[in-house]
Amino acid sequence: MNPFDILVAHTHLRRSRYRDQLEQMAPALQARWRSEAPIEFPGIALSATCFMRAAEGLFAFFDATRHSGARCALPSQAADSVWHAWLRWDADDLARFCRRHFQGEVPHLTALDVGPGALARTLVACRVLEGMPAHGLDLPGLFRLDARLRIPNGQGYWLAGGDIVHGRLGHNGKPLGAAKHPELTLSALLAANLISQDMYRDGLERQRDRAHSQSGFLVPDSAQCAAGGCGDGSGGDSGAGSGCGGGCGGGD
Repeated sequence: MNPFDILVAHTHLRRSRYRDQLEQMAPALQARWRSEAPIEFPGIALSATCFMRAAEGLFAFFDATRHSGARCALPSQAADSVWHAWLRWDADDLARFCRRHFQGEVPHLTALDVGPGALARTLVACRVLEGMPAHGLDLPGLFRLDARLRIPNGQGYWLAGGDIVHGRLGHNGKPLGAAKHPELTLSALLAANLISQDMYRDGLERQRDRAHSQSGFLVPDSAQCAAGGCGDGSGGDSGAGSGCGGGCGGGD
């Protein structure tokens, strides 16, 4: 292994709010991930840092599911790569781990099973757990994960003014395009009863202030925002979320 990569991974571990969980993962899991992740997620970096951040993202999702108390959608292929490897390696170990650290098992669900509003629930829960306002203009770390790690064919989320935009990442992990995500707008959060009317009005004011202070938006590497739909051209299905980010999911 690359000594510098290991140093970066350990530095990140010490700063993570999921340090206890990361330290208690079985060492064999990372070896299993290294052998299996490239098959299901071609081109994914097999560094210790990537594994550490991906596992941390998975724990953030488990935490969000526990906090929400309902089915949530996972907005990260990186986190999902660890979940899949763990299920294949030892599903019983994963179940015990979740009971010990997240107050219960988190079943792995398909995009069709999680249902409408699942991605919005993930967003709000992650914001609250990171100390952000549920109706704010911040993007939690789990939603930034794939773009930060440049996961090939991953899910990219960015902020454009006061809106969250989504687009698929290309084979090199760079954005192919982006457009406003219909399930993550303030009006969608209000309709799903995830924020109050007062929070909605406050959020609109914040959006207007942000829009006035910014002129235009480009996702990283100057990829143009798409006009409508999702960046991968799959349309705006905000139900299961398969076309607009958030593939697999979990929760009761």
